[in-house]
Amino acid sequence: MIIVHIHRTAWPVLGGVERAIQRICEELIKIGHEVHIVTSAYGVRNRVKCEEFNGIHIHRVKALTLHFPDLTIPREIPRDILKKADIIQGWSQNSYFTYRICEVAKRLGKRIAMYFLGIDYLRHHHNSLIRLLGYQYQKWVTRKVIKVTDLILVTNEHEKQILKEKYNVNSVVVPHGIDEIYLKLPNMARHFKRKYNIEERIIAYIGRIHPTKGLDLLIKAYAKVAKQVSDTIVVVAGKGDKKYLKKCLELAKKLGVSNRIKYIGYVSEEDKIALIDAAEIVVLPSRHVGESFPLIIYEVKSRKTPIIVTAAGMLKYHIKQGFDGLITPVGDVDVLAKAITQLLVDTNLHTRIRSNLANEYGQIKSWHEVTLQMLRIYEDVARYR
Repeated sequence: MIIVHIHRTAWPVLGGVERAIQRICEELIKIGHEVHIVTSAYGVRNRVKCEEFNGIHIHRVKALTLHFPDLTIPREIPRDILKKADIIQGWSQNSYFTYRICEVAKRLGKRIAMYFLGIDYLRHHHNSLIRLLGYQYQKWVTRKVIKVTDLILVTNEHEKQILKEKYNVNSVVVPHGIDEIYLKLPNMARHFKRKYNIEERIIAYIGRIHPTKGLDLLIKAYAKVAKQVSDTIVVVAGKGDKKYLKKCLELAKKLGVSNRIKYIGYVSEEDKIALIDAAEIVVLPSRHVGESFPLIIYEVKSRKTPIIVTAAGMLKYHIKQGFDGLITPVGDVDVLAKAITQLLVDTNLHTRIRSNLANEYGQIKSWHEVTLQMLRIYEDVARYR
């Protein structure tokens, strides 16, 4: 089959969706399919218009990028690529870029599959203007996308329910996967602690450094935790907004915990696994209302490490409270501090969560398994033209 993926950003842009697209494309190529990505030059304006990466044909079209990435407008449509496709896989119903190209592909007689991610999430945005105008836009574009889509995919049961109740459409749940290395690599905790010269118990933050991801909330919470649990350190891994990172480190200094915050920057996949293994807890203190399917949750769960998330977006639907982790209210530093402290001092709870995660191990799918599931769906959809 010839499969064309549509998303406004792609490799080498870093992000959860971009990574999911790349992994699925790479697996499809291994199986023997021809794979293309149609994207924009957003974030990679120095890249060539067309290139090949790991066997994936990447096509960057001219686009007008407004203040909000979802309002990226394609200024050209690669009809020659669309015409030869057996299936078009769109990513994000919120993206006008994805909608516009899929709409043209539909008129060319192509079958369209679409991953719906973060359905109507702006209705919960903290900014009242974005909450009003952004939510109206999301409802409008979602209805447009539904009209051109033959198969709707979602990553979780909750969003499947939203689509059925609010838009009266059916969807298929296909969760994202994780790299097989997470399922195969032996425990790397000692390797990490030795490499970074850490003796204390680790509380880990792994992800993009951005205000919506809430690193400042973790630092504020940790300042409270540190008064009660002395043998701990926060390890921060990731890159992103340098100004925000500087503010967070200054905040740590102001709160008197700067010597217990260790920023190690962007790490390799192996070191990321090692950090997860070495951590007592991984914390996702997000305030981002658009959280849909953070891959890090399942990467952490696959290594049997307890995780704390906020109730931002869909995060709370990926964790069972007290079973495989803890859920705290968005932005509530006091509750977050109590949750971290609880997992550090309550050894019975910590052990029970690790045991539960070990028993859930077989439910976490690799990208290869996810891709095979998607391929079976593609073949069914492509058959009925």
